[in-house]
Amino acid sequence: MGRYGARWEGVLGSFLEVQLLAPPWRARRAFGAVLREVRRLEAVFSRHRESELTRLVRQGGGRPSPEMREVLAAALALKEATGGAFHPAPAHGGEAFRFVGEEVEVLAPLDLDGLAKGYIADKGAEAALRAGARAALVNLGGDLARKGPGRAEVLVEAPFGPDNAPPVHRFLLGEGGVATSGVRHKGPHLLDPRKGRPAFGLQATVLAPSALLADGLAKALFVLGEEAFPVLRAFRARGLLFTPEGPVAGP
Repeated sequence: MGRYGARWEGVLGSFLEVQLLAPPWRARRAFGAVLREVRRLEAVFSRHRESELTRLVRQGGGRPSPEMREVLAAALALKEATGGAFHPAPAHGGEAFRFVGEEVEVLAPLDLDGLAKGYIADKGAEAALRAGARAALVNLGGDLARKGPGRAEVLVEAPFGPDNAPPVHRFLLGEGGVATSGVRHKGPHLLDPRKGRPAFGLQATVLAPSALLADGLAKALFVLGEEAFPVLRAFRARGLLFTPEGPVAGP
């Protein structure tokens, strides 16, 4: 049993980094399985190339794949739980889509980036285990998913400061996911979907039972601030919120 790592650039417009605990004769197969699963799901969720998502938006709906239905259902659950602070069409607001039997009716340009990247990371880690890895950590553009025994240390940077500054917090991630929303790398860019204007947070990091949940809840924590901590608790998640007065951990 050994530890192995690999990294690819230009995946979903970002990077894919994979760390494995695996027998040496299974590591290559596990890396390949992760990359194939990520590429497969990119063809489902990408907004930047022809995909199932772009077709559903262009056509105003259709019959979603099981993967699409799972992410859309999670989006509805998070939108309801956060009072609209998480939204599957944040620039639009209002009702973005509805399920009609086995089909979905799309009412607004969907932006599932706030969930899909975490979901793809989750599925990539699962693919590694199916291919023979004992444990896998998948980092897809900063969204982390981990499956298998053991734990990994996740370091959290401050929203401002030099790149070589020491981390300000450490999470120990067993099975689940970690995601961060903030201004450090992209500047102010997140909308408050309830108000249709920018949210004025600094940074929010969430550790949750899946990277999909961590992804969505990090955006809700960024928008809502400490008001989001009861929502995190309901989803068995933990968060670290940076405020002008300093970091606040909860719940």
